[in-house]
Amino acid sequence: MIYRVRVLHNRYTVDEITDTQYVVLRALRKAPCNTSFLAHMLGVTLSAVTALINRLHRMGLVSRKRQEKDRRQVWISITPKGLKVLENVEERRNLLLALYLSRVPEGERQQLLELLREAVKLFEREDILEEDILEERL
Repeated sequence: MIYRVRVLHNRYTVDEITDTQYVVLRALRKAPCNTSFLAHMLGVTLSAVTALINRLHRMGLVSRKRQEKDRRQVWISITPKGLKVLENVEERRNLLLALYLSRVPEGERQQLLELLREAVKLFEREDILEEDILEERL
């Protein structure tokens, strides 16, 4: 399901931003981030994030600000143009999801949404993975 949503997302937003750029803009909407945080969040190298941020910056979707105390630290923020692009992409993405989910009968749709909400809560819990790793060591 995640794969199909990504395929559809890329098919109908390819002219604006990629799926990875979408994820970064969503994170930046919450708060400015540094490249180390973004690399960790995406599970990629710093050089990959730097290239990604360079593209977003050239597109006018993010801005950079160096810290006064440590000039090596650069904080990335979403620009007003970036917010607008993100909102447009989210609107199209939501319409696509609504179109597909509207084919699921109402009662089953409610069950699906409840299950998805529960799954999101579980995947947000990092302690589950930590517990599993501890159990393997014992």
